[in-house]
Amino acid sequence: MAECGDDVVFQSSLDINKKTHQVQLTRRHLTWDVASPGKPSRSTNSPSSQPFIGHSGCKHVPLQEIIAVNLERSLSKVCPPKSSHKSSSTPLKDSPIYIELQPLHPVSFSVHIVKRCPNHKWKKKKVTFFCQGENLCRTWVEKIESALSSPALRRPKSLLFFINPYGGKRRAPRVYEETVAPLLELAKIKTHVITTTHAGHAKEVLGKYDLQSVDGIVCVGGDGMFTELLNGLIDRKMSDAGKCQTPSEQPIRPDLRIGIIPAGSTDAICFSTTGVNDPLTSTIHIIIGDCTAIDVCSIYSGDQFLRYSTSMLAYGYYGDMLKDSENNRWMGPKRYQVAGAKKFLRNRSYEGEVSFRLASSRETHPQDKITCNTGCHICAMSDFSQEEKGSDAWHTVRGKFLAVASFTMSCRCLISPIGPSPYCHLGDGTSDLLLIQQCSRIQFLRHLYRCSTTNGNQFDLPFIKVFRVREWSFSVPSGEDESDPDPQTSRQTPSREGRVGNHSVWNCDGEIIHSPSLNIRVHCQLIQLFARGIEDVEASPSQSCTSCCSLCDPKDKYASIGGHT
Repeated sequence: MAECGDDVVFQSSLDINKKTHQVQLTRRHLTWDVASPGKPSRSTNSPSSQPFIGHSGCKHVPLQEIIAVNLERSLSKVCPPKSSHKSSSTPLKDSPIYIELQPLHPVSFSVHIVKRCPNHKWKKKKVTFFCQGENLCRTWVEKIESALSSPALRRPKSLLFFINPYGGKRRAPRVYEETVAPLLELAKIKTHVITTTHAGHAKEVLGKYDLQSVDGIVCVGGDGMFTELLNGLIDRKMSDAGKCQTPSEQPIRPDLRIGIIPAGSTDAICFSTTGVNDPLTSTIHIIIGDCTAIDVCSIYSGDQFLRYSTSMLAYGYYGDMLKDSENNRWMGPKRYQVAGAKKFLRNRSYEGEVSFRLASSRETHPQDKITCNTGCHICAMSDFSQEEKGSDAWHTVRGKFLAVASFTMSCRCLISPIGPSPYCHLGDGTSDLLLIQQCSRIQFLRHLYRCSTTNGNQFDLPFIKVFRVREWSFSVPSGEDESDPDPQTSRQTPSREGRVGNHSVWNCDGEIIHSPSLNIRVHCQLIQLFARGIEDVEASPSQSCTSCCSLCDPKDKYASIGGHT
């Protein structure tokens, strides 16, 4: 059953669903197969270099996709003594029945593995193995646990959690208690949980926390909470090195990975890195130690560093929408739809100048239809040194813009299933710069509609320009008031088009930046995330499993993707 080069660590005969199976633990897989008829089964407590000869229905799971293993506790019912009143023909309804756990002599253990479901969701599937004796049972659990603790798998043993009780629908505490905590306990991961009380709380904690004591940092919340952890972790790394972030200074890559359990309003980061905003799916990615490196933007106002961003930075329509929605947080995620409709009807454009430095590679473009999936070859070829390999020439576009936005990931969400920039890559060291010039409401509606569906090209419109860049800047006309008037209450008299105003605000990962003139630089793969990218459910069998695994239903295309080899 073991593949060539995959040495057997331990093997024996075990029962699954009352059938005898030959089971192997190798350096990379847990494998089992129904014992061949007429062939004596092998049972051994020592490793062997000789693999079992299995049937074509051999099932195997990569160690990376084993969530946990545990001894099974048998249950027994203990009834009360019979009543001394023999004349009573009916049992007492209130008689207690006791359930006792008997963990002292286990004869079975369970392996909890990843089960793929439609729409990129992951669930936990349990397979129970019955042994011939207690010693064999305990040995199997010890061997599997030892294999899972291998440094090569990079599975976390201790995590620092931040729970935002105010974001989204305020469901983060319940999500943690009901979904996250039980799985972490099953996987024997230690946790330190902090419930945030105010904006910036997590960043304050990260500034003084003993980060050597944990293997990762996780937030239960939305994109804003994740961005706070991102900024806090990089700031801490720079502070420990005695450096400050400046336009000429390269930020230092933190060692720790960041995880996010979705409990926000849009959850664009989860959608863009796992394909779904499902807390159970994200928890499993964290437990099994998935890792992908993503790009981060540093943002400056002049020479003053403001913050880091990893998903979207947008001015004009998207900035106005966020600012208006802040007054209606009680509405939850629906506030974005209400604010978006109001700003759409207002159809306001802003004067500005955009300068940018194009990415050097001619092989990628925001409209090349190359999707960033798990194992993306474009991201794999990128590295930190490529940050300086962009075009030396700067390009400038001036005019009135309905929106100016850059995307460092696709920014998928429920209302935009493919994202406002569908072919943006997670780790290629670039951002997709979108310029929406002044246009009519009907024209802009065409763009918004295409963003909300999986059909059509939202960039293929005459008033839209899109570029793949490594660095860019935006500035308002010289002499324009840099204050932040409310567009709804500004006393400035509009032109006949009703679209000229002072300036907008920036929507930075769901947080507001008021300074209109900014400089942005992309840093390649600066942060490591507990994720593996979006898996391609249309992958051909030759690109996925080499044989059927325990999760695979031959009729289920979602089961034969990802880490099975």
